[in-house]
Amino acid sequence: MKITFEREKLLQALQTAAAVVPTRSPKPVLENARLDCKEGECVLQATDLEVGLRCELGGVETEVPGEALLPVRLVMQALRDARDEKLRLESSGTTVLMLGSRSEFQFPTPDPLEYPDVARFSAEGYHQLASRLFRQMIVRTAFASDPQSTRYALGGVFFELTEKKAFAVATDGRRMAIQEGPADRVGEHQPGEGVVLPLRGVQLLERVLGDSEDPVKLAIQDGSAQVQIGSTSVTLRLLEGRFPNWRNVFPKRENPVVLELNVGELLSVTRQAAVMTDENHRSIMFTLTPGKMVLTSRGSRFGESRIELPIAYEGEEISVRLDPRFVIDFLRVLNDQGTVTWKVWGPNTAVLAATNDGYNHLVMPLDPTAAAR
Repeated sequence: MKITFEREKLLQALQTAAAVVPTRSPKPVLENARLDCKEGECVLQATDLEVGLRCELGGVETEVPGEALLPVRLVMQALRDARDEKLRLESSGTTVLMLGSRSEFQFPTPDPLEYPDVARFSAEGYHQLASRLFRQMIVRTAFASDPQSTRYALGGVFFELTEKKAFAVATDGRRMAIQEGPADRVGEHQPGEGVVLPLRGVQLLERVLGDSEDPVKLAIQDGSAQVQIGSTSVTLRLLEGRFPNWRNVFPKRENPVVLELNVGELLSVTRQAAVMTDENHRSIMFTLTPGKMVLTSRGSRFGESRIELPIAYEGEEISVRLDPRFVIDFLRVLNDQGTVTWKVWGPNTAVLAATNDGYNHLVMPLDPTAAAR
């Protein structure tokens, strides 16, 4: 293989591939990425056998078609420090030579034929979503997953697809994040009752999405998910196991206290109150009184805090104790200038927060009778 390529484009592709390539593997060949170049097409592939990436490269001139394995981290380091806008790459089986105007690198690599192939996106049936919505689904839910769970499949994001809608859900049993939005079914795509995409996979998808405006194609088949975003496709092996019935988690009680709160203000006072918490006292008491919300916390080493937030509330005093980390995680994925609707029922019922674009976040309360913790 002999090609001339644009340094920045290959570097960007390898940076994405690095999220897939294992640093250590029982199969050392997987510590590389495979580059296949033919007339009119050059594709970079990377996989750890659980997650696979296939990215079409632009800006490549192919003199002699062929394939080569690239040791990802070594080639990335060389490309970062190179000054040439274009470089040459030559491969002769188990050796890859990279040439600049004043530089030369020779990388020993395994035989490209030893590398497993990453399938193209070829599904005729799939769901199509706007890239902005799909990005929101990942950013607004993934933080609530629990990769350590063994009872349920909580180590990723649960996707439920209907003919016109998509739901993304993640939970660790103490909080739950849900984002919904419109989706179009193409062909006869029927993924069933829902699937769980692994956390590493959705984190890779977020990186691939970047600022792309290309629609996202999502196909579920044969125990895996295939996602097409522009010229890049990602294959994910689905998590096995049951995901909780997330709709049953929503509070059934009527007549909650409903508050419209500014995201930035609520985030600020929660962070202030959290300063006085520590590992042994990880909670804040949120108390609603006429005209204000009072946040109080106590730490075994740091003393106490009391923060007030003016709010439009004239009802009876009501309190709920929450873990500030869960409140902060939820608020920081939103626009500081936006508003959030808070629904509070009492000290023993989950607090429900919602936005006007289909986002819901539930936080289970801590023991209201216990000292701050």
